[in-house]
Amino acid sequence: MANPAPESIVEAVSISVANKGLIAGGATGLFGWFAQVNWIGMAGVIVAVLGLIISTYFQFRKDRREAAESAARLEALKERARA
Repeated sequence: MANPAPESIVEAVSISVANKGLIAGGATGLFGWFAQVNWIGMAGVIVAVLGLIISTYFQFRKDRREAAESAARLEALKERARA
């Protein structure tokens, strides 16, 4: 198997960190809601929303990259079948 490109490693790590931020933000927001401390709840919600946005962005980039790689592989297989 070929070594993954550095940009795909960065995206995989970013998705992982964003997902963990989403979970931590949600937990913090829930804690703030139960503790009735408004600023903790708001901070948790903000962190959760940022995590969701970042995760969605990098997942979209990953999907586009994989679609392009799949199309290139199919084209290479078609060329090999013609030869």
